[in-house]
Amino acid sequence: MRGVILAAGEGSRLRAYSDRPKPLIPLLGLSLIERNILALKECGINEILIITGCYDAEIRDYLGSGRRLGVSIEYLHNPQWKLGNGVSAHTFQQAYRENEKYILLMADHVFAVDLLRAFIKEAEKLEQDRLLLAADNRLDQVYDVAECTKIMAEGGPQAKRLGKGLKDFNAVDCGLFADSGLLQKALAQSIDRGAYALTDAVNLLAAEGKVNLHYVNHYWVDVDDPAAYQHCERVLLRSLVPPKDGFISRTVNRKFSLRITRQLAATKITPNQMTVISFLVAAASAASFAFLNPLIGGLLAQLSSILDGVDGEIARLKFLQSSYGEMFDSILDRYADYLIVLGMAFAWYSSTHQTTAAMLVSAAALTGLPLSMLFKEKYRKLTGKAYVPEINDGRLHYLPANRDGRLFIIMLGGIFNQIPAALILLAAVTHLQCLFRLRAVRRVL
Repeated sequence: MRGVILAAGEGSRLRAYSDRPKPLIPLLGLSLIERNILALKECGINEILIITGCYDAEIRDYLGSGRRLGVSIEYLHNPQWKLGNGVSAHTFQQAYRENEKYILLMADHVFAVDLLRAFIKEAEKLEQDRLLLAADNRLDQVYDVAECTKIMAEGGPQAKRLGKGLKDFNAVDCGLFADSGLLQKALAQSIDRGAYALTDAVNLLAAEGKVNLHYVNHYWVDVDDPAAYQHCERVLLRSLVPPKDGFISRTVNRKFSLRITRQLAATKITPNQMTVISFLVAAASAASFAFLNPLIGGLLAQLSSILDGVDGEIARLKFLQSSYGEMFDSILDRYADYLIVLGMAFAWYSSTHQTTAAMLVSAAALTGLPLSMLFKEKYRKLTGKAYVPEINDGRLHYLPANRDGRLFIIMLGGIFNQIPAALILLAAVTHLQCLFRLRAVRRVL
């Protein structure tokens, strides 16, 4: 299946943000069209055809063959792009392969990867005599409904009629289609009649009951003007928060890490580099504790926790996730935890000379630190499902035993100079959480 992206228009309403062509305007480190290409790649579509118009040379020069993005890109130029997006969509007829199924989307629409993945799965089952259109019937959640192309849908679900000026509607068009040639024929008919908009051709098919609707459950944004651009930026940043986040991470850390990620998105810093920076800050925290500066040690531990979220946010935001990066982050996190607790134990011993107590409590804390991640990994391996603390732990998910909570305890211990109490609490909550989880999943396993 190929992905066809319409990138022919002028996009004058976004000039306030950049003098670049609209598809090449950067949004949190990637251009709008790169976001579409990489999202399609995440869904297994590696052949991309881009329909250009106003900015043909600029787009070709910027994207090239697609090798930099790990895909193959071809181009078709529509010299009559001013007539309407239907003419641009019909330009694909020059490269269309008989009975080919393809995905058609707009360069200035941003889609959640999960939305595309679900749509493509539905498209794979699409019959030859049907057009599939992504639609959103969550009208109370749609941004700027007034500017959307409205859909009157009926049972099936099928589109009965589309139009921006529809007064009676129950869904909106997301600008995402799956076609097997039916749309191309309708576009030819529509253009012959002097109707040049993509919606004109879709209405011809809707009148024949041939437009199936796929209702979406994830975010999408039509980035059409400065207000929509800002909205999309906020939506993308919110989407970076994973459901497995601990209580401290969600309520404290992300308020800072998302702001840092927003500033770093346009730079070339990589997730692995952020992982190293987070580790170095943790090492500085350990040294601060060891040299009897608990206040700085505690604050640096919390900063390390915040930065530990930035690496994953950058990876998800810029499509830089990798299995190695996930492992690299996990290993350095374990080293960082070990060093911080070691620094705290050394501080306890240096200030009190309570050798036995410092050794036993610190050993218990060090033993408990990796148990949360170990449990989650084993659970995923045995069940094939992710262990989500907020769901699986019930009320106990408030227990600060995940890494974000543990580093928060360390910060408090440093601020109030209560290192022994912090280590005792670390040992208690980590082992208590593990024992509770073992009991809770016994019936599942």
